[in-house]
Amino acid sequence: MKKIFNILLVFVLIFSFSVSVSAITGREVMEKVNQEEAVESTHGLLGMDLIDAEGNVKSRTLEIWSITRGEADLMNMVMEFRAPASVAGTRFLMIENKDRDDDQHIYLPSLGRVRRISSSQEDSAFMGSDFTYSDMSQLQSSDIDDDSHKLLKEEILGDYECYVIESTPKNPEDSNYGRRIQWISKKHLMPVKVEMYNKKTGKLEKILTVKQNIAKIDGHWTPFWGKIENLETSHSTVLYVKRSDSGAAFIEYNKKINPNRFTPNFLKTGKF
Repeated sequence: MKKIFNILLVFVLIFSFSVSVSAITGREVMEKVNQEEAVESTHGLLGMDLIDAEGNVKSRTLEIWSITRGEADLMNMVMEFRAPASVAGTRFLMIENKDRDDDQHIYLPSLGRVRRISSSQEDSAFMGSDFTYSDMSQLQSSDIDDDSHKLLKEEILGDYECYVIESTPKNPEDSNYGRRIQWISKKHLMPVKVEMYNKKTGKLEKILTVKQNIAKIDGHWTPFWGKIENLETSHSTVLYVKRSDSGAAFIEYNKKINPNRFTPNFLKTGKF
């Protein structure tokens, strides 16, 4: 009887585990992520470190603003580089669109004019970082319908219990990568690790990791440090939230932002 009981107990445990894994789909996880990320606006001051294969570091400071618009929660985002002097005054604008490519413009002080980023430039590096212009759109996009999402497993990554989701583009021509595997923290409902696989070779190309010091700012979970590594070039980019002398983070949510900031005119003049 004891052996029979133990066998039944094992089957019950296996069944219970199977139910817990299959009770939510990959798409449902990503829907929850979108709901958690939804904010009316974001404003922050960030540091960006560019690290080459020899470990040399180029540090930059940039300010970022974003707002969501319409029922589809499409995003407008603008960045302005503050330092060093070689990039200060450079501004980047992205307008997310629903049924067509996002609009992207950049203002380079050395040229003195606003330049539109064409589709042929989408694979180019953004300001020497390991993000491409296409990455800028895909990382900001809230449209989960662009990909098919599959729950691979549940796994503990560091201190976080995670859903592991494989996202595959429905239209490969619209994506930089053949697939992405994301570790979504159950507690924070945000990616804490993303693997990006090359569309042509299928090999792992880039890894995005988030440092495990996520905290709430204005009621929203906020990662303070992230790193993207390009395995093909051994180059990496670190993004982090700047802090004041008191230790307070330079980031805020749901504050009113003038919509005129998200225009080519602001890019060129810095005024609205």
